[in-house]
Amino acid sequence: MQQQILHLLCTAGTCSLHFSGHEHTLEAGCCMIAMASHVGRLQPSEDCRLYRLLLPAEQQASLMPHSSYGTCGWLHLFMHPIFHLEGDVLSVIEHDFKDVAFRREHTPEAYRQEAVLQGMRALYLDVMNAHALLFEREEASLRSADIMSRFIQMLESGTYRKHRTVAYYAQELCVTPKHLHKISTQVSGRTPSYWIQQFTVMEIRHLLMHGKLTAKEVASKLNFDNASHFSRYLSRLGKSW
Repeated sequence: MQQQILHLLCTAGTCSLHFSGHEHTLEAGCCMIAMASHVGRLQPSEDCRLYRLLLPAEQQASLMPHSSYGTCGWLHLFMHPIFHLEGDVLSVIEHDFKDVAFRREHTPEAYRQEAVLQGMRALYLDVMNAHALLFEREEASLRSADIMSRFIQMLESGTYRKHRTVAYYAQELCVTPKHLHKISTQVSGRTPSYWIQQFTVMEIRHLLMHGKLTAKEVASKLNFDNASHFSRYLSRLGKSW
């Protein structure tokens, strides 16, 4: 099944939802961008005004700027999928959501997909600009951003299902584990082990909660040696998973 990215913007009322193992409430001014498969039980209030867009994950990747700004912006979104907007910034993002919806409804079919993607590109640029103001980080060099981008792309492709050591990814990226650790920390503020764990844990949560699989079946799907190894892995994570 193709992964979808869910985009939500609440401009009035509230909307309760389940995300990554926890309950959250979107209030007026809240925006959320996350994997649709990790979001469940949307419960808007009677006075809620909620904009909702879905985009294939592979198309999202093509919309990101090919620079350190784009990589950092993507990572900011991953680390802070729910964020609050106000004033002119909120007005701009709301306009972008409306524009994409308008393009989808009124553009002739022959040009609809391209028109929608152009609208989404503007939305992402505005969202990353808002993120940069909310979560300021030092911009990484283009070389570091490229390595970090390729590292995340490997995780996105599901490599973590078989490989969960920093050494493996460092070798594939032609850098030392120490250098990958340095780059990941500089670009994202997190270690490579953190990102490997995040992708793994999100899939475990999703499979256990929505996949109707037993713990043993999940362990097999993610290539753990056995159920005991899987259990020890979760125990080391403690409450974080």
